[in-house]
Amino acid sequence: MALPMFLMAPLLLGVLAAGIPVVIHLLHRQRTTPLRWGAMQFLLETPLQMKRRRKVEHWLLMAMRIVGLAVLAFLLARPLWIHGQYNPLASRLPVDVAVVVDRSLSMGRTAGQGPMFNQALGVVDQVADLLQPSDSLSVILAEHRPRAFTPLPVGVGDLPKLREQLHQLQPGLSDCSIPEAIAAARQVVDRGRNVRKIILVASDGQRTSWQPEDDEAWRLAAGSGRGEPDRDLSIHEFLLTPDGGASDLSVGQISVQPNLVGLGLPAQILATVSNSGPKDIGPSTLRLTVNGQAIDPPHQLSGLAAGQSTTVRFDYTFNTPGSNWIEVSSDVVDSLPADNDAVAAVNVWQKLPVLVIDGQLTRFGRFKSSEFLVSAMQPVDASQESTTLIQPRVASVVESADLNLDDYFVVIVNDCAQLPSAVQDKLADYARSGHGVWIILGPRTEASFVSEQLAGAGIFSAVLNDPAPHGESTPQSTQVLDAQNPMVALLAGERDAFSGAITQKWWSLRPRDPDAEVVLAAASGDPLVLERPMGRNGGRIAVWCTSVDGQWNNWPLMPNFVPLVNETIYHLSGGQTKGLENCALQAGQPLVWTGPAEPMVQSIDVTLPDGTIDGNKSPTLANGRYEFRYNDAFVPGLYAMHFTPTEVKPQPVYYGVGIDSRELDPRTMGSQDRQRVADAGCLDEPHPISSDDLGGIIRRENRGVDLWKYLALFVLLNLLGETYVTYRLIQAQQGVAAPAAV
Repeated sequence: MALPMFLMAPLLLGVLAAGIPVVIHLLHRQRTTPLRWGAMQFLLETPLQMKRRRKVEHWLLMAMRIVGLAVLAFLLARPLWIHGQYNPLASRLPVDVAVVVDRSLSMGRTAGQGPMFNQALGVVDQVADLLQPSDSLSVILAEHRPRAFTPLPVGVGDLPKLREQLHQLQPGLSDCSIPEAIAAARQVVDRGRNVRKIILVASDGQRTSWQPEDDEAWRLAAGSGRGEPDRDLSIHEFLLTPDGGASDLSVGQISVQPNLVGLGLPAQILATVSNSGPKDIGPSTLRLTVNGQAIDPPHQLSGLAAGQSTTVRFDYTFNTPGSNWIEVSSDVVDSLPADNDAVAAVNVWQKLPVLVIDGQLTRFGRFKSSEFLVSAMQPVDASQESTTLIQPRVASVVESADLNLDDYFVVIVNDCAQLPSAVQDKLADYARSGHGVWIILGPRTEASFVSEQLAGAGIFSAVLNDPAPHGESTPQSTQVLDAQNPMVALLAGERDAFSGAITQKWWSLRPRDPDAEVVLAAASGDPLVLERPMGRNGGRIAVWCTSVDGQWNNWPLMPNFVPLVNETIYHLSGGQTKGLENCALQAGQPLVWTGPAEPMVQSIDVTLPDGTIDGNKSPTLANGRYEFRYNDAFVPGLYAMHFTPTEVKPQPVYYGVGIDSRELDPRTMGSQDRQRVADAGCLDEPHPISSDDLGGIIRRENRGVDLWKYLALFVLLNLLGETYVTYRLIQAQQGVAAPAAV
């Protein structure tokens, strides 16, 4: 027995319109009162048979109108008569086919004479060869965001052009979501005119792309909750397999040391190189490229065993200030060329100005309390001070109110008894705008400076355990409490980096700011080095509870004192260098740029790795600084920001984005994973199909028919019949009226 169904069942409510002719008939029915008059004798001569015939034709006309409106409602609801064994109208239904082509980075792996992506395009060619004139084809590219290569289904006549455009594509470099791609394919095939729908997924079956555990994604892919009818839709997986014998060498994320690179100063570029197997890789060459220029000599890699990794180091001195980009590439021919190189960016600083406000009350003299500190910032001969990255200036506390703090990246308040109230407010605003403030407590510091001035200005709030500096007869050792903090991370990686650091005197306090973190502490547990963020622009406050002049500790005499001071300054400069530091990001991380409020930034253009420009972006201005975030960096490679006007410096600003590590995951879908997807209604069978199955799937007979064309013919014939009956009634009325007028 045939089974009826409707593609647009809600339109069946239009059947109610069939009652309109009845309502009109009732409203216009004549209510007459018999009245005899002189000419009545002529009307009585009208044959009774003519009157009865007109009455029958009136009822016939109303019936035709009722049936016409009812059938029109059925027509718009798209009735189907399918799967009937004895359906006399049964035939092969035309089909709308959508092919989901996996264009993630993993599809670039070698399979035969080319990448698997080319084989996926070959699946599209096979499907196109099987289609008949009434069929249609759609192509959806599974990228980070699914892209409908054909927004509307394409007829057979346009397939040659479509195939030519597809074969101009190269393998993709981003991740992808197969569930989202299937959901996009459903939307495209739903725009087709045919009843039968088929979705084919040409993929390497990578588990991270299929996401079998994401039930919500598969629920959306299955169309759950969309309120649509159960069309004749089937979904199949076409599995593509890479060559299993080829190894894959990958160049991992690049790092640059030191964190802040100075102009003309030596730097180290480190890159991790790994071999995912299954075979060993022989001798190869790794080359460093800076701003597009190859740097000699290259690094010769003797070989790399399967499953092994190594770190490659290049020594280089940057001679171009501003944003630079670097690339490390390998000449190995392996299964996945896309991960044979990596790119990063580094900003080269000419100067990093630092202001030291010394607690000395006179502006003349040696500033003895700050001598060790300044020497750590410039550990070179006096003749070379102008070439160092950090450029310190020491000023007395009495002249601090007259200084413009915005000229400096970091302000250090060293062993001050008190600060002028104007300087307190300036320091608070300075930190909130994204700068760094370093407070060093020493012998000249007064308790009210900590408990009243710093707390009152909102810079740092703490409770003093003792009203005077705390001293120990036996010097206390120094403990690292936060080894990940950038101020000590470089040193904490060394064995016993602080083993010789002893402290005999310090200010004992307990921080009250909830966001304050203790970095170094005495053996007694008292904090020695703390820090806290300030504002929303990257500003930070660092507090040392012990002096830097050698009176209370031996820190200035330690070998690690110089890097400790420099790393602290680099960290506190983070608000000013945000977006301009070494930019080696993972795919999907935002590109962040910040800059001063002057000059005004009108627009930002972002150049993508493929050379296209995403332009006319607008930064936001908050707390005296511009900030811009670009959230579409999902494709690995080199990005560049250009600013309007050109007076904005530095520009361009480069960003290096690495590949998505999930795309290197070799795990593929298993039988249980496919069964789970099939149970979600997104696979007709829990196993992949092959080329031999395509013909049977696309050309299979479907004993059914879409009835709309037959109903349309009936509506047309009914309209013609209604017109004819109406014409007959008009002629009959005119034939009766003519004698009465004589």
